[in-house]
Amino acid sequence: MKCFLTVVFCFLSIAAKAQSADSIAINNLSDAVLELQNSELMRNGTLAISLKSTKDGKSKFALNPELSLPSASTLKLVTTATVMDVFGGDYRYKTYLEYDGVIRKDTLFGNIYVRGTGDPTLGSDRFTGYPTSADLLVKWTKAIQKLGVKVILGEVIGDGSFFDKNTVADSWIYADLGNYYGAGVGGLNFNDNLYKVKFKPGTRAGDPAVYLNTDPSLPYLTFRNEVTTGERGSGDKTILYGNPFSSQVVMTGTIPTGFATYQVKGSIPDPALYVGFVLQKALADVQIKVTRSSIDEKKELTRKVLDETVSPPLRDICLQTNLWSVNLYADAFLKLAGKRLGGDPSFDASAKAVKNYWVSKRADMRGFMIKDGSGLSPSGSVSVHNLTEILSMATKNPGFNDFYKTIAVMGQSGTVRNLGKGSRAAGNVRAKSGSIEGTRAYAGYVTAKSGEMLSFAIIAHKYEPESQRGVTDELVRIITLMAEL
Repeated sequence: MKCFLTVVFCFLSIAAKAQSADSIAINNLSDAVLELQNSELMRNGTLAISLKSTKDGKSKFALNPELSLPSASTLKLVTTATVMDVFGGDYRYKTYLEYDGVIRKDTLFGNIYVRGTGDPTLGSDRFTGYPTSADLLVKWTKAIQKLGVKVILGEVIGDGSFFDKNTVADSWIYADLGNYYGAGVGGLNFNDNLYKVKFKPGTRAGDPAVYLNTDPSLPYLTFRNEVTTGERGSGDKTILYGNPFSSQVVMTGTIPTGFATYQVKGSIPDPALYVGFVLQKALADVQIKVTRSSIDEKKELTRKVLDETVSPPLRDICLQTNLWSVNLYADAFLKLAGKRLGGDPSFDASAKAVKNYWVSKRADMRGFMIKDGSGLSPSGSVSVHNLTEILSMATKNPGFNDFYKTIAVMGQSGTVRNLGKGSRAAGNVRAKSGSIEGTRAYAGYVTAKSGEMLSFAIIAHKYEPESQRGVTDELVRIITLMAEL
């Protein structure tokens, strides 16, 4: 009997200590959250937090979990989780070089096509072992040369008809559209749909910055330069104003003094047109004459495939998307999912298809009102409850390990590599960061001290712009306390 009582006493002591430790950790987390919520940093803003067990989906901690707030780039976790589940990590896009018509002697009486299927990585230099844009032009030119033609009585056509014509979401800010991070996504994309603009800054602040050139060359675009020189160390403060399918770009803002030359990045307004243009130029360089200018349209004649280009596997593209927050890739995923799940790749229809997909998996999607796949839209919103619901559901998917590995490790990789170093969060938190004017967000997974995997999402909305550093530090502190549970 004495032995039995001793065992029971020891068991209760251990349980009490465990409960006490867990309670202390929760209290510490709660105190830190309330401290931030009531601080000057968030005086006019809103803080929302959701922390759930991925095992049973039960809430561990929540504050304003059902408020719909801008997700910023944490939305990329939803988009990548969706396509990884629908298509699998081994999925690869294919792009086809085709021709139609007939060949007589050395003349093709027909057209050359580059037909896309939505691959956002075509020609990108982000992926080792896959062809860059320059490599592809050489590859395609050689394939056409093998036909034995010297003259093409037709056109070189970039075919982006796999997706709809609306390459950008209606709700995107106009000032974002001409910049590289606001690049539209089409059925045919090339070189990350971006170009570089080279300037020569002045020697003093206020001096005009001289426009030198673009890389690649875009002679069919007109550039109006209003960029001036800023203070040394002021960074890139340029805005490139342009519209999809437009031929005019207005460049404003400042670049810092102290550089011989300075580059900024813009978005190619019509990637399919650009592919037709550069391929026609590449053909001219090897003395193959094309009689008409490149256009972007779909022809109805029977085509023959000359060459096929395969993308990296989807898991690798998702890795780049989540590590480095590539908007183009995330929006391409949204459209791909929309086309597969609902037959309509438009932004609005694709957003509905993604929502319905997670509803079908029994996720609570009330408050989920997204406008795109990247989180660039300031009017798109989600609740932190939506995010942790999806993240918890994703752990049940067969390809979860692939998805999990695409998310950056706090203190080690991606956009969160410099956060939480030396703390419990480093190495134990996989997180996607998000930032849009007045909003800072993080979402992902925490491996708690107990070994349990938790899904989390945290959004700070409408804080003062000059407070971003302080808000970020406090959010990282809260995430670190989650890892202490």
